[in-house]
Amino acid sequence: MLKKFFAFLTLIALLNFSVAFAAQNNSNEDAEKNFVSEKSAQSSLSNSVVDTTNTLTADEIKNLRNKIRRVEMAHNVKIGIEFLKNTHGQSVSDTAASLLEKNFSGAPNGSILLLIVMDTRKWQIATDSVMIHAISNKSTERIAQEFLPHLSNGEYYTACSDFIDSVDTYLTNYENGTSNEESELDPLALVGAVILAIVIAIFFRSSLISSMSNVAPATSAKDYLNKNSVNISQNRDTYLFTKVTRRRKGGRSGGGRSGGSSGGGSGGSF
Repeated sequence: MLKKFFAFLTLIALLNFSVAFAAQNNSNEDAEKNFVSEKSAQSSLSNSVVDTTNTLTADEIKNLRNKIRRVEMAHNVKIGIEFLKNTHGQSVSDTAASLLEKNFSGAPNGSILLLIVMDTRKWQIATDSVMIHAISNKSTERIAQEFLPHLSNGEYYTACSDFIDSVDTYLTNYENGTSNEESELDPLALVGAVILAIVIAIFFRSSLISSMSNVAPATSAKDYLNKNSVNISQNRDTYLFTKVTRRRKGGRSGGGRSGGSSGGGSGGSF
């Protein structure tokens, strides 16, 4: 009887040890996952704003990174802001596209980057093939109109903050089904305006004709001529010469890069 009792106690102790060991392992795994997730988030946060020109202060960079992080988490996107001294001869658009692909690719709902080049005072917004559905090239141009006045005045922190706010607004509109594009003319209203313009033109023309005392309707071409004033002796047409000039059809010159089929964006100077 005593042996059975000790065996029972031993079994209970082993069960408690197994439960405690499993709980400890789960706790360690959760802590490790949280550490990895936090480390990944901090890495992403530290790369969201890059300033190699010392244009922004440390506090400004920190505030912009925190603001970007909130927008990224709300919309599941990646947002980047980079200040470069120069592009080493590469075009600003190509540099922005390369940085976007290198540092901000892979976001489920797309990525967007604002590049500012200080020596040439040029800016470029680049979007990837996913983000362009939410923020089109025209939308990037309107976003630029919001921050360009601050950028031109040297208010770089305010310009970057306005850029983030605009991206947040455009993404929210897209997710809510609100168009970010400018309203177009109503086709019915356009047709109505054309018809009204034609009616007014006909009425105006008729009024002018009726007010002219020296005008009378003519039923045929002969009514425009005085009898015997024209005498046609031949019924043959004679061409003096015919000159044919052929020119090579030239192609249109291409403009600046706007992203191509894989993405989009817009750029300019400040």
